Parts: sequence; structure tokens; C-alpha cells
Amino acid sequence: RHLEILLEKKESKEHRCRRCDSLLGAQKDRYRVQAKHMRMMNWSVSVSFYREKRYCPNCKKTRSEKIEFLCPDSPHVTMELAWWLNRLSEITSVLAVSTLEGIDKEACYRVDKFILQRLLQGYKIPKVTHISVDEVYARSTAQMKEGEDRDDLFLTVIVDLKTHKVIWVSQSRKKEALDEFFALLGERGCKHIEVVATDQHVGYAASVAQFCPHATVVWDRFHLVQKFNEALNEDRRHEYKEIDPESKHAERLGALMRGKYKYVFLTKAKNRSKTDQRHIDEVMTVNQKIARLEVIKEHFHKIFDCVDINEAKVMMADVYQWSLDAGAWNTWKWIKEIREKPRFWNYFKYKVTTGVSEGINRVIKGLKWQAYGYKDMFYFALKILQKAGYLNSRYHFQK
Repeated sequence: RHLEILLEKKESKEHRCRRCDSLLGAQKDRYRVQAKHMRMMNWSVSVSFYREKRYCPNCKKTRSEKIEFLCPDSPHVTMELAWWLNRLSEITSVLAVSTLEGIDKEACYRVDKFILQRLLQGYKIPKVTHISVDEVYARSTAQMKEGEDRDDLFLTVIVDLKTHKVIWVSQSRKKEALDEFFALLGERGCKHIEVVATDQHVGYAASVAQFCPHATVVWDRFHLVQKFNEALNEDRRHEYKEIDPESKHAERLGALMRGKYKYVFLTKAKNRSKTDQRHIDEVMTVNQKIARLEVIKEHFHKIFDCVDINEAKVMMADVYQWSLDAGAWNTWKWIKEIREKPRFWNYFKYKVTTGVSEGINRVIKGLKWQAYGYKDMFYFALKILQKAGYLNSRYHFQK
């Protein structure tokens, strides 16, 4: 069940160099090529012909002639099959595509990357007004190259908050990574950006201030809650160390404040199981400070449900004062610092977060797991744009 198509050369054919596209001179040699083509009626199909080698006056050496229907990065695959392999890789891994089509994995990788680069040449970043900027861990320290630091192990992912699509991916999480996106967007595109949701990364803030000075930076609430929990956990650890070993409840209290129960302590009350809540209630009955920290934690979480900034400031003042009264110094210092930052209060004006980016990060981790990791970071960035963005057949061919 195999069909082989034999092609003959037309005498009127122009022979052009596959490198510089110049007209070739006298023939020097020829060799037989058998290129794999798309299946037809469940038959495997190949195209066979002789490819000539001629002298190129521009390159000053003998070159193979250009064959338009062959994939340049894999000359034993036709362009139609190359596009088909790329479309298959949109829904599964390159390894699965190579197994399905009976093509070498390395050839599938080269073909997929070539088509993605072709799509990237015609890609235009869409007009955006609200974006989310977050980083994702891309490779381990074992893959770190000479002259790189830890920031180079990440990818910066920019998401349109309105369409929930990835619009660009840059290597590293330094300021230069976001600078690259704004440079591609252009001065006119940067003027349209109104809101940038991000974490407290200094480099991202500096890039936004340089290219989009009129845009509002909003600190992500989930990253803020994470930092708050870290400060709160330090106060819990300090209280655990202060337990008097001679006290009546020392043994029981110590058991309920370490190990897995520290995560129970940081969980919202409404998200705890009945068993976990009983443990917390037992601790609070014998330790006044833990009871105060529980009230502070619950009150802080409710701040983000406020309808306006004035109500939020009143509740933040309560958290600040209660932390001071309870002697929760780590929490108090963090609250004191954060309440003075305008970017924290911007959340109550726009109510945007990087939650979409966090969800896409989960997709990216699944993509990396499916491929057993990526060595080529540029190809990894292209695959993210393919899976979670517009660099695919679904959007490209609608133009």
C-alpha cells in the first residue's frame, strides 16, 4: 500500500540556487531524491526525482537546485506534509507525531520549528490594553550556560487579560525581557496599554515605567497573599519556639503547630476541613497569640473583597494595628511597607490579577512534561505561542 510518484524535469525549468536563489550555471552532477508526502486513501506516498547540482556564480561554488515543494529544513519531506506535521503537533507531542507518521523524531522537530518560524515572520502582536506579565521556570540550573544567572532560567510570558491568550514570550525574567516585548509592540502600541498586572518584580516595573509611563501597574493579589503568608508563618514559627516546655499544654500545643499543621494555619477558614478546623480551634483556646494571628489572617483576606479603596484602607489599618498589638512583628513590618505602596492600592481601582497567567503556567508545565523537557529555549517559546497563543493554524489561516 505504497504509491511512488516519479517526476520528470521540464526542459524549460529554471534552475535556481537553494541558498541565494540566483540562476545556476552549467550542470555538474545530479542525485536521486525520494521525499515523503501526505497519505492518500490510507496509502503512503513518496515523490521521487533527480535533483541537479549546478555552479552558482553568486556563491562561487556548486550548489543543489531549489525545489519549491520540499521543506528546506528537511529535504526528504514535502512542504504539504510539513504543514500537516505542524498541525498535528498543535494537539499532541512531536514524539507522538513522529510515531504516527513514521518519520524520525529529529526530522519532525526540525519541520515543526521551521513552520513555526514561518508563522512567526507573519505574526503581529494584537492591540492590547490590559496585560498580565509573569515568569515561568523553563530549565534547571544544570542547563545554565557560562555567563548566565538564575534569572536566565525563566521565560517571561505576556498575556492579554481580555482574550486570555499569550501574545509574546521572552527569554529570562530580567528587565530586558519585557523591553523586547514593548520594542516589538512599538510606540503606538505602548500608548494603548492601560493596565499591567504583575508581581513585585523590580525589573518589570522599570520596563513599564520606561515604555508605558501612562500605564498603571497593579500588583497581583495572589503574590501579595503569598508574601503575607510567609510573614505570618514566621510569626507562627517564632511563637512555636516561645512555647514553655514546662507548661500544661506544651506537648499537645507543639504537636499542633508544626509539620502539616502549619499549612492548615495558613489556609482560609472556609477552605479547611472540619478536622483541620478543630485542630486550629484547639490551638487558639490555649494560645492567645495564635488566635490573634488567625483573626488578622482572615481580616487581611477580606480586604480584597472591598468594593472601593476607602473601605480597603480602613480594613488595612485594622490589620496594621492588630499586628502591632499582637506583637506579630514580621506581619506588622510587611503590612507597614506594603500599605505605603500605590501599586498595592491600584488593585481596588481595576480588580485585575495574574490569575490567567498562573493558569497558563500550568499549561506550559504540562507542555514541558509532555515533551520531557526542552533544550532549545527559542523552540520552547514558539511552542507556548502555538499552544496558548495565536501561532497556530486556527488563527493564522483566518486572516
